[in-house]
Amino acid sequence: MFRNKFLQNVIIFSIIISIFSNCKNSAPIESSSDKGTSILKGEKYRLSGSLSPMDIQLADSLLIIENYGDKYWFHVYNKNTLSLLGKFGLEGRGPSEYIAPLMMDQQMKIRDSSYLVVYDGSLRRVTIVNILKAIDNVNYHPKTFRFHGRKNFQLSMLASAVLVDDSLLIGTSGHNYIEGKYFCYDIINDKITWEPFYPIPKVEPRRMFLDDLYRNHSALRPDSSAIAAAFHYYKRIEILDKTGKLKRAIVFHQDKDPDFSDASSSVPKGSHTFFIFISVTQDYIYALDIDHDADSRKIIDTVSLIRTTWEDTGLDPDIFRMTPNVSKIAVDKENKMIYGANFLSEYIYIYKMSK
Repeated sequence: MFRNKFLQNVIIFSIIISIFSNCKNSAPIESSSDKGTSILKGEKYRLSGSLSPMDIQLADSLLIIENYGDKYWFHVYNKNTLSLLGKFGLEGRGPSEYIAPLMMDQQMKIRDSSYLVVYDGSLRRVTIVNILKAIDNVNYHPKTFRFHGRKNFQLSMLASAVLVDDSLLIGTSGHNYIEGKYFCYDIINDKITWEPFYPIPKVEPRRMFLDDLYRNHSALRPDSSAIAAAFHYYKRIEILDKTGKLKRAIVFHQDKDPDFSDASSSVPKGSHTFFIFISVTQDYIYALDIDHDADSRKIIDTVSLIRTTWEDTGLDPDIFRMTPNVSKIAVDKENKMIYGANFLSEYIYIYKMSK
């Protein structure tokens, strides 16, 4: 499974996080993750079947775990009983197989069926998977968009992306320094446009770290009207419209800009990690803030969960402390719970929110 550079990069970056766990129209928000916060304590559960989670998602009553170390990439559970419903996604190059899958963080429902949107960086394709039809069915062929031979598809891999209106792919690329920060790709017309870089760092990064400078996770609002993106190295959340253009930015106070000028370690000296994952509901954006200083290498058993609204209400975001820490989350608005996972851990954690 380590046959391509894309998957290796994902695994290396996730292990680092697990171990060491300014926009013109927005003023910085002064925030402290230790002040005025609620504590969310997670209950630990071991799911049946082999489990080394790389990602976690919710789709209606289904809990989907992207798994490493099993012959199937995706394990599907009932979110209420945590019983295993089945698996799908063998490793391979066939129509229902994957080499380097990336689950896009969005909810998609067509009629009465729940769908999972998956990008494969090695096979260069997006698939829209009917989850229940795919379970234990190797003959199921999902709807697929292929990108081999496309003139304008300049993306060697996706760092994060969402699929809007079944034909517009919006996100960030591993080669986003070529043109801009966000790409907007019209699948049907094979046309790509870019949104510009901002903010510009004070310290010029080495070229080998340009890919990482604007690394973020993005998620689509359930009604497809907006996109939220949370950044690793800038303490900010950006909200885009459904065409990929910036609507507003929520900028939190951070002491210094990211510094990628020193290549003395895999995480450059002087860099600081903030948001490591994002999950959304129709009403709220939830971003995980690990607040990790690469120089200190200090291990912290909690992370902060930042909850904010899509619209500018004039209110400060809510801050919760989560213990034990996790690196991936999926928010269950209906039951006021959060499902969390850590890379290559055999457990998931469930946190109950009182509000």
